[in-house]
Amino acid sequence: MAGVINDIDALAEFRSHLMQFNRELEENFATIRGHWQELGEVWRDDMYRKFGEALEEVTPGIEHYLSATEGHEAHLSALIDRLRAYLDTGLAASGSEGGRRSDGGRRSEGGRRSDGGQREGRRDQDPR
Repeated sequence: MAGVINDIDALAEFRSHLMQFNRELEENFATIRGHWQELGEVWRDDMYRKFGEALEEVTPGIEHYLSATEGHEAHLSALIDRLRAYLDTGLAASGSEGGRRSDGGRRSEGGRRSDGGQREGRRDQDPR
């Protein structure tokens, strides 16, 4: 994993936000569909039908998105674990702080590591 630039905390925060967004999207979409169906007893004009068509039109896209991002969440989790393990073993080998970086693997602005090291490599390199 030499030359990998990472910010483990930023990855973990993004994963957390993604999971929260997905939960809320799924719950809120189900809620609005349920409310729309309930209103069928009292809302009987053409706009009710059009709203229902719009819901049905976006449903496959939302379901596809939620399904696809399950894989993204799993990938981010595995990536975070691999990066933490790499940092732990890399620092343990050098004997600093029992193998843990005190900054959680974070980089400061300008691409410099917060422990003063220079950045290497590209952000898009695969850490495997």
